[in-house]
Amino acid sequence: METKTMLKEVKQYLRIEEDWTEEDQLIESMIEAGKIFIKQSTGKAFNEQNDLHKLCLSLYVAHNYENRDTYTLDKHKDLSFSLANMLTLIKYGSDENEDSQDD
Repeated sequence: METKTMLKEVKQYLRIEEDWTEEDQLIESMIEAGKIFIKQSTGKAFNEQNDLHKLCLSLYVAHNYENRDTYTLDKHKDLSFSLANMLTLIKYGSDENEDSQDD
């Protein structure tokens, strides 16, 4: 997935209008940092086809984008708990998007 496509998805997650480009460079750098964060936290490269990876990346970017001026331990704990669960799933789960169906 190209950076521009991921940028579009993250901007949708952030509820930022696609044609508002003033902070695109900042968001793109956060996307790249998020990919590194996922790799270093799980040992697995960011999988652009995996919805869990994309959600984890979007959450990482959203948290850093929305809290770039203020840092508190409570906000960090909330992020850590949410991301820790997703990162655990990425680390020990499949690299593929799997359809699960109840029988």
